[in-house]
Amino acid sequence: MIKSRCGAAEWSLFMYKPMRFWGTSAGAILPSPFCRCRSCENARKVGGKEVRLRSAFRIDRKTMIDIGQDYAAQAARLADEWFDVENFIITHTHSDHFNPLLLWVRWDAALVGPKKPITIYLTEDAYRTLDEFLYTTPALIDKNAEYMSEKSVIFKKLAFHETADIGGHRVTPLRGVHNTVFEKNSANYMIDLADGRRMYYALDSGYYSDETFEYLKGKHLDILIGECTFPGEYGMNFCPVHMNVTTTIATFDRLWENKTIDENTDIYLTHIGDNGMTHKELQAYFAELDRPYHVKIAYDGLSVDEAYEEA
Repeated sequence: MIKSRCGAAEWSLFMYKPMRFWGTSAGAILPSPFCRCRSCENARKVGGKEVRLRSAFRIDRKTMIDIGQDYAAQAARLADEWFDVENFIITHTHSDHFNPLLLWVRWDAALVGPKKPITIYLTEDAYRTLDEFLYTTPALIDKNAEYMSEKSVIFKKLAFHETADIGGHRVTPLRGVHNTVFEKNSANYMIDLADGRRMYYALDSGYYSDETFEYLKGKHLDILIGECTFPGEYGMNFCPVHMNVTTTIATFDRLWENKTIDENTDIYLTHIGDNGMTHKELQAYFAELDRPYHVKIAYDGLSVDEAYEEA
């Protein structure tokens, strides 16, 4: 049996907190119900931080990044809700990052609940995927008029390297080395937060392109959130559209050389898959890494603004 993240006495610890990881797994949750690899078996046995739902991140009360298949379970697990959420920033349309069925749930909820519509921000190519879904899914065809009437959901398109104001934050999408059927590139986001900090959120990034490294050069990051889909030392050429431990370190080294990160940058790894190191092993690996920067391993429910626990 998987151990619960928290007992009743600890439930209050997981009430709403800003800058919070709602989920930290890659495309398959940990443990995957179809997998018996050592990391999945470990998650079943140990529970706690080893158990991961799919990646999502809440910036503040009003704004979230990505909304995948686990959003309802995440809300229940973290004792959180979305009554105040107004903005969803989407990296790309793979189902672990964006579940369009949210639109159906949100439309129904608008009949009896919140009246203010939510706004979904995504790139032009990502919108093509959404458009295909809305107009080819039989259950949704009759509801398109309601969706597109802006009563419950508004869609806004973002352009790469162009900055938009979203919920008081300045958001600039950069190209990730990751693609879908309609998207040549995922969107990784440089976000100048309302509180003055600068964050780069790069999930499904692959090893950064020269274009992205050059754009980030000299732009100091206070917070860097990156992926480690394959949590092992698999080399630079293992999978160009996702990161492993080797490419993650190579990326951070280059960002350090470019003065994008320094010893004061809070660096987090998320989007962590199976068939590799466990959470505890990743912590130990990066704790022993001989680098001037410090890498933290995110887990479901972790708040960026809390003291990080090494346990």
